[in-house]
Amino acid sequence: MSAPIILPPALIEKLVEGANKQDLSISQFCQLLLENYLQEDNNAKHIETTAADTLTPFKLDNLDESLLNIIIEGEPNTQEALTGHINRLFPLKFGCRFIWSLFDEAGVGPTISELHKALKPIITPIRSLLRTIDEEYNRDRGERIHSSFPNNERYAINRFLNTYTIRQARGSEERLSGALYDFGFINISNSTNRIQFTEIGKKFVLQQNPIIDNLDGGLAALSPNEQMLLVSHISGNMAKEWGYIRHILDGIHLGSNTTASLLSRITRRYGPGTKSNWSESVIPHMRSGALGRAQSLGFIERTFTANRVEYHITFAALQIIDDI
Repeated sequence: MSAPIILPPALIEKLVEGANKQDLSISQFCQLLLENYLQEDNNAKHIETTAADTLTPFKLDNLDESLLNIIIEGEPNTQEALTGHINRLFPLKFGCRFIWSLFDEAGVGPTISELHKALKPIITPIRSLLRTIDEEYNRDRGERIHSSFPNNERYAINRFLNTYTIRQARGSEERLSGALYDFGFINISNSTNRIQFTEIGKKFVLQQNPIIDNLDGGLAALSPNEQMLLVSHISGNMAKEWGYIRHILDGIHLGSNTTASLLSRITRRYGPGTKSNWSESVIPHMRSGALGRAQSLGFIERTFTANRVEYHITFAALQIIDDI
């Protein structure tokens, strides 16, 4: 017979208190705790298995490169900085891989409505997976990958689809919108009215990704090669977006490295009465989006002290500032 286990008095008091609240004996309460623990452990293992399965179809090894045979011209957004809703860049990578998975045997992509319909049911499981990765690797608040994916509310999911993928122009709008379209990664074929990749979109979707291909949450959500490709593309083809990011980086480098000081700097350049004429309510939103995108590109880091956040530029950002 094994020796009895001696529990600390404080733990015994908690067990007695818990048992009394549940109207159970100490033995019954301990058994209940053990059953709950085992159930949570089984659930965690189940989540880990299904989460990995969720990304399996979108791994580079499981997609057919020969289907990327139709390349069309892109229309990157040269008119303005990107909306503040686009505050992470990993969703662009996932979106490109997901679209690729929908190509038929002839390499023809989906329509916009087909894309949205297919993507809706998988968004919540992907968010759960990314949250698990964030927690497993103890990622800081500003680096959590799952935060850019919506919960299961219909409104949030629809906004994600319209913001991060592609949507038709509405009312007086003159062009389509959505991050994948605004980056020039995808466009609508004039002959089929279906989504196809552009040349830069094909290059981006073919890059290895640490999350999708390796389930490695210890690194940035985008690989160095993906970051370099995006930086080259934005600086060469999206002048207004690149100018805005540069304005943010220059400001942090010169000492405007808090949310308040950055807000003042952005207001002076882009706020009411300027050529951009952003309203005071829009500016904080645009600031947050640009900071998130800059961090995804490997340009800034954040440090948190209580409720205060400070921004610091990385060596990669310094190289860009010094080159100009």
